[in-house]
Amino acid sequence: EGDSNMMSSAEDERQVIDVINRYAYALDGADWPLLRTVWADDVDADFGTGETWNSGDALNEVMEKFHTGLKTMHMNGNYVIDDAGPGKAKGRTYVRARLFKPDGALLLRFAGWYDDEFAKIEDKWRITKRKVTTIEFEQGPQA
Repeated sequence: EGDSNMMSSAEDERQVIDVINRYAYALDGADWPLLRTVWADDVDADFGTGETWNSGDALNEVMEKFHTGLKTMHMNGNYVIDDAGPGKAKGRTYVRARLFKPDGALLLRFAGWYDDEFAKIEDKWRITKRKVTTIEFEQGPQA
């Protein structure tokens, strides 16, 4: 009580889940400015590719470059969000994603989870850290 940055309400939890869903919605809709609203300026992102990113701008640019022209569907669920102190939260979200080439051929199918950390920055929740764990990965036929 008294600290407006504390994740102390169902509304804060809803807003954190909204950030997670906005990520999927922005990717699937190729809305790169919307995607940028998901990341803090300073972010620690590891998608399990061997590369990591520490800038929201750089990460957004990579996402745009990779996803442009693809048809994608990211499905999130099983959200577990925990308070991590004033203005901070952490959580795990399960994800399944399917990415298709412009001709409709499968590019990849993925299942796993996001382990995220969040911060409330200027009254908006943002992802400050994301680590992706893959449990299932299938690549489509390579031309």
